Amino acid sequence: MPHALPRPRATAPFDVLAIGENSLDYVGITAPDRRGASGRVRRPLTRDKTPLARLEQHSGGQAATAAVAAARLGCRASYVGSFGDDDRAATIRRALAREQVDVVVLARRHAETRAALVLVDGATGERTVYEFRDPALPLTPDDLAPDLVTRGRLLLLDATSLEAATVAARAARAAGVPTIVDVDTMASGVGDLLAAIDVIVVPAPFLSEYTGLGDVGRALAALAREVPAAATIVTLGRDGSLSRVEGREIRTPGFAVEVVDTTGAGDAFRGGLAAAWLRLGETARIEDLLAFANATAALNCMAVGAQAGLPAWDVVERLVTGRPHAQSK
Repeated sequence: MPHALPRPRATAPFDVLAIGENSLDYVGITAPDRRGASGRVRRPLTRDKTPLARLEQHSGGQAATAAVAAARLGCRASYVGSFGDDDRAATIRRALAREQVDVVVLARRHAETRAALVLVDGATGERTVYEFRDPALPLTPDDLAPDLVTRGRLLLLDATSLEAATVAARAARAAGVPTIVDVDTMASGVGDLLAAIDVIVVPAPFLSEYTGLGDVGRALAALAREVPAAATIVTLGRDGSLSRVEGREIRTPGFAVEVVDTTGAGDAFRGGLAAAWLRLGETARIEDLLAFANATAALNCMAVGAQAGLPAWDVVERLVTGRPHAQSK
């Protein structure tokens, strides 16, 4: 059965436009301690010293990472985001330029660009993020004129600047540009954003908090009943993803890879989904699009940092064709 997602805009300056957060991440991966114990991140953090196997600097941020993911998969990608006037901004912009991502800079004078301390559990690859976000950084509706929002065949959003994202999603819908969103934090007004989106991608903790339901399947069904989205998707880490499309529940298994760092996996998923949606076309099965998105996310977990492991199209294709497809009911 062909997928039920809306048709991307036929022509536009870019295939994928991503609006939202960028970040400079300082990533530390824990090492075994002197007694040989596994390198786990201790929660809560203690005053004791914790050895690190690696400490690195990487570009990240939800929307910026999704844009890079799409670019590596062969899409013409553009990113719109706010930057401070500091060295971090210059570093992130250079990294995006190397990936051939067009950048629209919304400059914030006398502000610091978003940064994060990311502690990665050396035993599992799971990460804990401590973020710094200057209060001058959030986008406003005035930043996002309709002709800017509609420069892509698809629009990817995050919910970092909730009001601006909602305005952008509504403008895109009015212009016939399908939207994908990643929402990971509860906030007042988030329901208005979800109601304006075509493909909703959320992590399980957000889904549970938003619906008040502990069972993932029931929570996803409740979200799908509430919003007019063509697809509602919850990402499940190593277990892949669960989706609701046209009343069907689709369970897409994860891919077995050597996980080093899970940072950016959800952003890679969205970038992979967008690229597959555009490249495979309207005759592709939704199961195929979801498998491609899952594979993109899995491969990104094999390297340190949000963007270092983002794969090329042929790498994802090889992983996908070597395993069974999703099961739906």
